[in-house]
Amino acid sequence: MFYNLKLIETMKRFAISFFTLFLLWTLQPGLLHAKDPMKTYEGTWKFTAEQAPFGYQAGTMTFEIKENKLTGFLKFSESEYLIEFQNIEINDGGITLEITVEYEQVPINASVKDNILSGTAASPDGPVSFSATRVVKEKK
Repeated sequence: MFYNLKLIETMKRFAISFFTLFLLWTLQPGLLHAKDPMKTYEGTWKFTAEQAPFGYQAGTMTFEIKENKLTGFLKFSESEYLIEFQNIEINDGGITLEITVEYEQVPINASVKDNILSGTAASPDGPVSFSATRVVKEKK
């Protein structure tokens, strides 16, 4: 009888441990598997910046993960040139990066909320707000 109580107690502990791990796995996958923050930005985003000068008001921002590092470029709708992102940093509040436009460094701060990338570019003429939506790839 003594052995049966010990066995029952061990089985209870095992069942509780297993059930707890199962709940963590099904209800909170983020606790066991951290999300890669680079994936939040990866892809092409179509942006508009209504306060920007003509030619700089719309375009695309493309982020790529290469060799476990976030890279990318910007293309204005009125231009064929690709402007590479520089000094990309992801932090708790979003992403910071720089681009060079007409020989001027332009810092950009942005974040994603509800699948919309929005932020501000600190242009030499003053801050310019923008927002962008992710471009969904068409299935072939």
